[in-house]
Amino acid sequence: MRQETFISYHGYRWLILTVLAVVMCSAVYLIDDPIGGRNGGTIVGYTFGTLATIGVVWLMSYGVRKRAYYSSLGSVQGWLSAHVWIGTGLLVLVPLHAGFSFGWNVHTLTFLLMVVTIVSGIWGVFNYATLASRIESHRGGGKSTQILEHLQTLSSDVKALCKDKSEAFVSVAQRLNPPFTVNLMMLLRKAPIAHIDQRVAGAALATLPDSEHDEALRLFGILDQRCDLINGLLEEARVKALLRIWLFIHVPASVALCVALAIHILSVFFFW
Repeated sequence: MRQETFISYHGYRWLILTVLAVVMCSAVYLIDDPIGGRNGGTIVGYTFGTLATIGVVWLMSYGVRKRAYYSSLGSVQGWLSAHVWIGTGLLVLVPLHAGFSFGWNVHTLTFLLMVVTIVSGIWGVFNYATLASRIESHRGGGKSTQILEHLQTLSSDVKALCKDKSEAFVSVAQRLNPPFTVNLMMLLRKAPIAHIDQRVAGAALATLPDSEHDEALRLFGILDQRCDLINGLLEEARVKALLRIWLFIHVPASVALCVALAIHILSVFFFW
């Protein structure tokens, strides 16, 4: 049985309701033929504007509901589903409200801020839907502290292998086990730490005494484990960054939208 998500919540309830509302509003928009043409100042325009304002205010209330752990006003998953689909519907409703008439003014700025807010929100939701599960799954459910402890153990194992070995062995270990430092480019790449290439391993073995070959193979195995663990941690850091970075766009845009919406409404009623 397929697991229900906030996107498919209750059989896509909020998607269906949003589509029906958009279709009805579009039909009213096409039927209406006001004097002076369609614009935000007609009865239909004011109606759509009121609905859009209610929608924006309701969308902002999701942040409050998400933190109200003992609220009885529906589940958080249901609110998120409505948040996503109603927000998407506003991308159609607001242009209908304005009669698809935009210019260099605060009204268009309000619309653009709404677009940025909704699109960044959709991007964030998509990231959560596709990336969140990878934080645990790519490392078998282990915690970061456990992975770091395992890395420390592997480092100790490498030091133990190098004890009483030839200078050539120590040199190979140091060359294939460089200090680990994190930078931005490593976070952007899919697998920044590469496994030991077979040709590199063969060339390294050729420089060692025969008596140290078995220990060298053990060293290569430990370094491969180290590579997997480091790449796992870097992947987790990359995923967490993608899961959070959208908020640096979404939250400021939401606040700016509220301010611009208030100015938009005041300018319409007092200066138009």
